[in-house]
Amino acid sequence: MHTTILNNKRKTRREFMHPDLVILEKLLKSHDWTYNYSDDHSAWCRGRDQADDIRRQMDICCGFGLDEIANKLRDKYNPF
Repeated sequence: MHTTILNNKRKTRREFMHPDLVILEKLLKSHDWTYNYSDDHSAWCRGRDQADDIRRQMDICCGFGLDEIANKLRDKYNPF
């Protein structure tokens, strides 16, 4: 029985993350960070729209006081 309790207490990082941080991380993972260098206008527009979504989600996270974690996530996925 003691082992069962220990196993139930093991949670992944995602289970402890605020839902808006989970959304932000998903956006950051799927973002085309090199869209500004694209010659394809549709790829550039898609990247610009993704960047706008990321900025909005960052604002939401900052509004909840999660700006430090949100900035760390952005720094983790931003290759520049």
